[in-house]
Amino acid sequence: MHSRIPRYLRLLLALAISLSVAACGPPSLPATTGKNSAPDDFMYALRWQRYAEAATFFSSDDYRRAFLDQFEALSKDLTITDVRLKHNQPRDNGRSTDILLEMDYQLLPSANLKTLRINQTWIYFEAGAAERSGFLITTPFPKFPEELSRSRAVNKGTLPP
Repeated sequence: MHSRIPRYLRLLLALAISLSVAACGPPSLPATTGKNSAPDDFMYALRWQRYAEAATFFSSDDYRRAFLDQFEALSKDLTITDVRLKHNQPRDNGRSTDILLEMDYQLLPSANLKTLRINQTWIYFEAGAAERSGFLITTPFPKFPEELSRSRAVNKGTLPP
């Protein structure tokens, strides 16, 4: 006797496999609202290497462009493994806050996991008072230590530009 899988079971199996494969990607950015969600959303976008989304949290076009340029230059060699909030110090009755983040990353050719400490000042901007509203980062993103040592070596003439 020849055994066949009924058509409806094959379709059900194909659907289950498709859903399993679709679930393998990074989760989408959570839709959060409120004053406290901006730093969390920034950390989430940075962790999942969604640099264009993370850049929207900078108040200055110059800081936003510098952030994007920095990460575009490193995108093929950089892997971010974790971003966490270490310290949050509200000021001005909650209208600004000083934040310390730690970001664990690996930057090729090194195989070592490193931690970048990121000090930020976030200020709440009212709608209409600025181009953008909500909590925004008012400080530039720091350079990676590897970038700084490479630029020093280029300036000394030990590496090609």
